[in-house]
Amino acid sequence: MVEVFLNNATRKIEGEYHQSKDANAPVVLVLHHHPQYGGHMDSKIVHSTYTSFIDNNFSALKINFRGVGKSTGTFDKGIGELTDAAVAIDWLQEHNPSNVPIWIAGFSFGAWVAMQLTMRRPEIVGFIALSLPVTKYDFSFLSPCPVSGLIIQSSNDTISEESDVTELAKRLINSVRSDHMKYHIIDDTNHFLKDKEEEVTQIVDNYIKLRLNSATISSQKVKKEVRVKEYA
Repeated sequence: MVEVFLNNATRKIEGEYHQSKDANAPVVLVLHHHPQYGGHMDSKIVHSTYTSFIDNNFSALKINFRGVGKSTGTFDKGIGELTDAAVAIDWLQEHNPSNVPIWIAGFSFGAWVAMQLTMRRPEIVGFIALSLPVTKYDFSFLSPCPVSGLIIQSSNDTISEESDVTELAKRLINSVRSDHMKYHIIDDTNHFLKDKEEEVTQIVDNYIKLRLNSATISSQKVKKEVRVKEYA
């Protein structure tokens, strides 16, 4: 893992990057929660999500939004932060083969930014959304969602009501129509998933493995079909 700095116009975005030894490994961008409420890339839940992807052989990048840590600039109510995340995706593409799968993961405010980017960037193939702030922000742009992902929500969230998140999750499940669109509710914790980091990490790890195994099986089926056609 190395410290990196991404150039965003006149601003500098701080990040930490892990390059997989596999040149064709998938890549992921991980985004933290609200900058004005203590959000940063080294928070426990963000870092554990980051390392979950690394443990599954991803090249992974996590960043500090503008005004956080060594990133220059000031909070921009989600507009500038969306630009920061888009620049980070561009950076990942520049430092990896053009055809590798791209994922995005976000926590709370970072999940809101991540889902917007998922709608704007067709190269993103999967997402992890932790504590989606559905009660606070407008998510009507997810209509429909183009890819499958994992949503994790607390049943005792006082910032984003469980019922609001559940309604959104059901809408996404119906629109995506894939067995890989998953929704998990975790009891006895808050919006920040306090004291449930290990459980969250396990759910995230299981989901990543599910998607990777499915991708491997699909790839093998395609290769088999090609061989059959070659010898038909």
